[in-house]
Amino acid sequence: MYRYNLSLIEDISTDWLRSHLRQVLDDVNFNEARFAILRRGRPVAGLVPITEARALFEATRADRAYRDIYRDLEIRDETRLREAVKDVALRESDAKPAP
Repeated sequence: MYRYNLSLIEDISTDWLRSHLRQVLDDVNFNEARFAILRRGRPVAGLVPITEARALFEATRADRAYRDIYRDLEIRDETRLREAVKDVALRESDAKPAP
């Protein structure tokens, strides 16, 4: 089976990275290069400029905060709906005439 890399990120092996670490870090720092690090031909990590890594971290954190807020709103709405259904059921049971 053939694998084709169609991304703009260059693939480098862990062995090559180990022997050329200074060059790779300079490329990332000064040229904003991005690398996919491969171990035994499979991607295991990515190497990106620190500004991009921090931006990704902040975006992930903001997304997590949004999901937490959204989940809390869903729980609150569900709780309100259950209480409303319970109130309606109580009113209907109180409104029924006794036989």
